[in-house]
Amino acid sequence: MSKNIIRKGTKLILLVFLLSFFLPASKLFAEENSDKAASEEYIDIIVRYKETVPDEDSLDPRFKNVTTMDVLPIQTMSVPTSAVRDISLQENVRRITYDQEVETSQSTYPVSSEDWNQDMIGTFDAFEEGYTGKNVNVAILDTGFYQHSEITYSGGHSIFLEDDELGPDPWTNDHSGHGTHVAGIMGAKKGSRTQGIAPGINLYGVKVYHESKGSKTRVGNLLSGLNWAIDNGMDIIVISSGYAHPNNEVHEVIKLAASKGIMTVAASGNMTEENVTTDYPAAHEEVIAVAGVNQKQTHVSDSMIAPENELAAPGQNILSLGINGAHVAMSGTSQAVPHVAGIAALLMEKYPNDSTRTIRQRMIDRSLDLGETGRDLIYGYGLVQYAKQTTDEEPDEPLEETPKEDTEEPKETDDEKETPEDKSDKDSEKNTEDTNQNEEDKEKSENITSDENDDSTNKETADSEKSGDSSKDDSEETKSEDQTTDVESNKNQNKEEESSEETETTDDEADKKSDKGAAQQKTVWIRPSETKGAATVADEDIKGIAENGVLAISFDASLKHIDQVNLSHDQVDILRNKNIILLIARADLEWVIPSSNLLDANAQIVFDKAKKAVAFDSLTKGNPLTFSIEQDGKALTDFPSQMTYRFYTPAAEYNEDALYQWSESEETWSMLGDAYTKGGVVGVTNNTPTLAVFNPKELASAQADLKKKKEDATKNEKESREKNVEEASASVKDSALNFPMLLSSLLVVILVVSGGFYFFKRKSK
Repeated sequence: MSKNIIRKGTKLILLVFLLSFFLPASKLFAEENSDKAASEEYIDIIVRYKETVPDEDSLDPRFKNVTTMDVLPIQTMSVPTSAVRDISLQENVRRITYDQEVETSQSTYPVSSEDWNQDMIGTFDAFEEGYTGKNVNVAILDTGFYQHSEITYSGGHSIFLEDDELGPDPWTNDHSGHGTHVAGIMGAKKGSRTQGIAPGINLYGVKVYHESKGSKTRVGNLLSGLNWAIDNGMDIIVISSGYAHPNNEVHEVIKLAASKGIMTVAASGNMTEENVTTDYPAAHEEVIAVAGVNQKQTHVSDSMIAPENELAAPGQNILSLGINGAHVAMSGTSQAVPHVAGIAALLMEKYPNDSTRTIRQRMIDRSLDLGETGRDLIYGYGLVQYAKQTTDEEPDEPLEETPKEDTEEPKETDDEKETPEDKSDKDSEKNTEDTNQNEEDKEKSENITSDENDDSTNKETADSEKSGDSSKDDSEETKSEDQTTDVESNKNQNKEEESSEETETTDDEADKKSDKGAAQQKTVWIRPSETKGAATVADEDIKGIAENGVLAISFDASLKHIDQVNLSHDQVDILRNKNIILLIARADLEWVIPSSNLLDANAQIVFDKAKKAVAFDSLTKGNPLTFSIEQDGKALTDFPSQMTYRFYTPAAEYNEDALYQWSESEETWSMLGDAYTKGGVVGVTNNTPTLAVFNPKELASAQADLKKKKEDATKNEKESREKNVEEASASVKDSALNFPMLLSSLLVVILVVSGGFYFFKRKSK
C-alpha cells in the first residue's frame, strides 16, 4: 500500500512540474501574439459585396470601425493590412478599394462684408414671387453645424457615434466653421444679415468630418453620409468637398440617388499647380459640378478649369454664418456649391411636378452665358440664375417636356411630397429633354461621360495625375504593402525585400498616415465575372483606377476552376496608357504583370496546371503551374519588364521552401527565388515559365539520388559493355588457338580417306 501512495505522489509531483513549465510558456506565446496583433498596421477599406452584407458580429474581431450601408451592400472598415487579400478571396466580395482622403474645397481671400452674391443670381426675384424652397429636403455633408441664432435646422446626423474609434462627435459640433458657413449660404433665415438663398428649406446637417481630423475625412465617411441622406428622403445633397481619384462605391451610391430623384451638387475643386483636374464626386456625370466666380462675374483664380464644370456661382468673399454666433467671409468652390443648390431648391418649390432632370435642365437653360459661347471649361453653361435673363418678356411656364397628365399635386406638406418612385418615373419620361442642347453642347457633354464614352480614358488619366495636397501628392506618398511590394519586386529581388520591410514600419504621424491612405486607394481588388470559362473584368473597374495604380483580380473559391483572364483591346489600352500593374490573385498564387509587358491588342493571361510531365512532381508543394500570355492568338516570349510570382504553400517560410523553374531543354529544376513576402515564396523573372514550390533539401536529396542512380546505371552499363568485349575477345582467341588442331585433324582425315581409297582400289586389281 505504501508503494501505491509513493507511485501516485510521484505522478502528482511530475504533473505539477510539467504544468509549471508549460503554463508560463503558453502565456508568453499568447502575449507575443497579442503584441503582434496590436502592433500590426491597420488600413481603411471599402468593401463592395455582390449581394448580402455579412453581419458585423460575424466579421474578424480584429476589424475595427465597421460601418454597414443600407442603400447598397457596402461596408467600410479598418483592417490589418495582411487581411485585405483574405477578404478579397471571399465569394461574396465584389470589389475592395482603399479609403482615400476627402478635403473641403475652401480657399482664403481677404475678408469682405459686401452682400452682392444674392443679387447676382436673382434670389430676391424668387422672394418677391413668394418662393423660399419650402418643403424641399436638403442634406449638407460637411464638418458640423453650429446652432447659430440666424438659422434653423430640421434635423441632423453625425456618422461618428459613441462606438466610433475616434470617439463621438455630434453633428452640432462644427470644429472648423466650414459646414456652418456652407449651410448659412443656403438656409440662413430670411431677413437676417446673411440670409440664405433658400431660407424655407428643410435643412439637415450631416457631419462626415471628425474634429480630430480637421478639414480631412475619408471616402468611407462620405459614403455613410450619402447613405443617411438617401435613407431619409432628401431632395438635394450638397457636397462642398472633393477627392482626387474616382471611387466606384461612391459613384454607385450617387447613381442610386439619381435614380430616386435626388440631386447631388458638388464642388469642382480648387486648382493649384499640382491639382488641375476636377475633384470627385463632382466629376461624375450624375453630379452638378460647380465652379466659382467673383463679384465681377469673372473666373476666380483658383476655381477649377475643366470640361466637367456645369454651372458657375459666386465663390469669393462670401459672407455667411460663423461659429460662436459670428459672421465671416470665406472663399472657394465650397461656397459656390450652396448657391447652385439653393437655386435648385427654389425651382423645386416653384415647379413641384418637375423631375430632378428637368430642374437641372432649367438651371442650364436659365444660366447667364459667360466666357465662350455655349458650355466652356471655365464657367460650364454659365452663371446660375433663378430666372432667365432676356430682353423679351417670356412667360415663365414649365418646360414642354414636363408631363401634364400623370403628375402629383404641387407639394404642400412633407406628407404630400413627390415620392422617389414618382421622380424616377418622370426621369425616364424626360429622355427627349436633352434635344434642347445645341450640337456643340452635346459633344462637350458626351466627352465627360465617364462610363459610356471612349474619351473617358483621357479624362481619367488626367484625374489620376492630381496631387494638390497631402492627400494627393504622389511624390510624397508612402505606398501600400500590396502595391509597393508588387511594383518594387518587378525591378529586382533586393528592392522588393526593402520595400516590404518599409511597409511593415508603423507610422505614428497622422499626416503620413493620410499620405499612405491616398496612395493605397490606387489599388483596387475586384472579383471577376466568368465568361465562357474565362475570367473577365468590367470596364468600370479598370477605369476607376488611378495612374500607376494596381488592378488586383481576386479569384475566390467558387472561381478556382478558372485558369485564364481575358482582356479586351480597349481594356489593355487603358492599362497601358495609365501604367496600371495587373495582379492575378488566387489562394495559392499571385502573379504581378506590368502593363509594359502587354502589346496593344486583346490579351489572354493563362495560369494552368503543367500539362507536360515534369520531374519530382510528387515532391512539389501544390501543383506545378505553367504561365503564358497570348495576344491576338500568339504567345509572347520576350518581355521588357520583370514579373513577380508569389506562391502560397503551408508554412513556406517555416519549412524554408523555395520557388523553382522548370527547364525543358535540360529537364531539370533550378531555383528562382527563396524570399518570403506576405506569407508566400517569391521569384522574379522576365519569362512565363513552369513553376513549382519545393523544399530545397528534399529536392536536392531527390536530385542527388537520381544522379546517383544515373551514375550507377552508367557505370553498370559500362562494366557490362566491357565484360561483353572481353568475352568476345576471349572467344576469338580460343577460336584462333583451336584452328591449327582443327586443320591438322582435317588433314589426317583427308589422308586416311585418300589412303583407304588407294588401298582398296589397288587390292581389287
